[in-house]
Amino acid sequence: MRKILLVVIIVLVFLLSNTAPSLAYEHEIRILSSSISDNISKAGKKRIAVVDFTDLQGNITELGRFISEEISVDLTMTAKGFEVIDRNHLNRILAEHKLSVSGIVDQKTVQKLGQIAGVDALITGSITPLERSIRVVCKVIATDTARVISAAKGDIAKTKAIEELFGKGIETVSSGQTTTKPKPKAVNRVDMKGLAFEVQGCKAKPDNTVICLVTVLNNDEREKVVFISGKSDVVNRPSLLYDNRGNQYVAKAIQFGAQMDEIYVKQSLPPQLPVNAFLVFDDVSPEAKSVSLRLSLDVENEYGLYAVLRNIPLNR
Repeated sequence: MRKILLVVIIVLVFLLSNTAPSLAYEHEIRILSSSISDNISKAGKKRIAVVDFTDLQGNITELGRFISEEISVDLTMTAKGFEVIDRNHLNRILAEHKLSVSGIVDQKTVQKLGQIAGVDALITGSITPLERSIRVVCKVIATDTARVISAAKGDIAKTKAIEELFGKGIETVSSGQTTTKPKPKAVNRVDMKGLAFEVQGCKAKPDNTVICLVTVLNNDEREKVVFISGKSDVVNRPSLLYDNRGNQYVAKAIQFGAQMDEIYVKQSLPPQLPVNAFLVFDDVSPEAKSVSLRLSLDVENEYGLYAVLRNIPLNR
């Protein structure tokens, strides 16, 4: 009898430990849905649609689509005074009129989709991986004004299944079918303000530190003073690295020519002489396959400039 009781207890513990993460994500999504549902009703919106959630770079993943579907179902079940249009119907409208989900934040696109689909509000959102969870942010956008009338956020546990869904990108084609998303095109060089910024490569070390090498070339006929920012200060914003999973990292240190610092590095660049800049980032996800760089710049005392280099393969 004791042995049977022990086996039953072990089985129950196993089942509870395996279902807890699932119940946790369902509970969190239900809370998000309930919050925005109440605000939709208060705003008097009668017809809404839920679009695919994206990562911070505007990419649709299977996780983003999954969460959108879950929220759509929850809203349908708890709707008070409004209806939720079918998401497959919405995706067909997007495909027919060649509208992208990443462009939904644009006022004209919001208003156009509202007219075409006959909806009063759109539910958009983003998903961002944190250390042990996925942050989900929802926004309700009125289609007549393109203003956010409600917002909510929450965290769901980062289980293995959730991580796998996040890492799978999808793309909708004009026929409405889904295909494997093509590999994003790399942007290795950016020309701006008479300067050329060209990434030579990014290397991941065993301790998860990533070092990126960028060559800066002054194409003007006179010297130019250039600052590259590391960590943010009063004036400059930080240089950032994004991995293909949507994680963001702030530069720990920068070496520009022979100068090195954590906040910013200044160089006077002579014409037609390339100068190397090394950017160091800590604790980059070991699962990252590629990265994008956003260099924060000050060129000749013009602040707030950025050079963005995208989809750089991460060497290990």
